[in-house]
Amino acid sequence: MARDQGFTLVELLFTLAVVAIALSIAAPSFSEMLSKQRASTATHELRSALDFARETAAHSGQSISLVANNGDWATGWEIFVDADNRGIRPPEQTPLAVHAALTGISIRTDSTSRRFIHFTPQGNAIQPNGAFHAGSLTLCGEGRSSFRVVFNKAGRIRSETGTTNDLCPR
Repeated sequence: MARDQGFTLVELLFTLAVVAIALSIAAPSFSEMLSKQRASTATHELRSALDFARETAAHSGQSISLVANNGDWATGWEIFVDADNRGIRPPEQTPLAVHAALTGISIRTDSTSRRFIHFTPQGNAIQPNGAFHAGSLTLCGEGRSSFRVVFNKAGRIRSETGTTNDLCPR
């Protein structure tokens, strides 16, 4: 006797149960992977913005500032020519670059980098009073991985990886 092609109800239910178990095991790992990737991407974008500001200052011979929107780096930033090192873009001046808010990321700063970072035509980072500026921006992700972007007094920039518990204690 020929059997009809297809699945029985029991076979279908068994297959769905196996798929549901596999998905319940994989979902937390996938969520952690997405959180890590989001934090890593945000770190790359912020580091690229710092590199762009420093390189533009050196190539153009003009002072350039990278300024946090409303004093919060996670809400985005803009880069512009800032001859007087005040971190305030005149309304008539067009920014060189703008970045929108970051999703699922908070950024902690050192005390001198809260509002803006200023690069001279020599590529150095300086504070509003003219003193050298070395600092860090810590990107705290929702998962177990977080990142830190560090720049030294010469303006050189590097990234560090760490756990959220170490870099962003609650």
